[in-house]
Amino acid sequence: MQNKTLVVIFLAFLFGGCAFVKDAPRNVMGFSVRDIEAARGNASSQVYQAASADIFKAVIEEFQLKKYYVFTKDEIRGFISVMNIPGVVDTTEVGVFITALPAGKGVKVELSSRSTPAKRIVALALFEKLGEKFQSR
Repeated sequence: MQNKTLVVIFLAFLFGGCAFVKDAPRNVMGFSVRDIEAARGNASSQVYQAASADIFKAVIEEFQLKKYYVFTKDEIRGFISVMNIPGVVDTTEVGVFITALPAGKGVKVELSSRSTPAKRIVALALFEKLGEKFQSR
């Protein structure tokens, strides 16, 4: 009976949305969304007049053209992480946070990374291309 209780508790954490359990394999490998979120305070950002879905699609397309490795993408949460950025260590992650602003004030695109050079490289390329496709504020 006691073993069944432990199994139920473990499964509840595993499938109940516990971020720590879900993020554990990435932490072991050295990758974590939490690291990118923690660096978000120093993020580079731009605001564009477009739908979040259109921005998300354009970001993915640009990363594919640049041959960056899209490590994680979640359109519902508005998050993308990429690696394999030229000029930095292959496993350096840059996170993209896409957030719709209230009252139709646009969509904010934030780039975050523990690596300032990686963030700068991605920002220069991505913000230029998004600026060509969408009106910025």
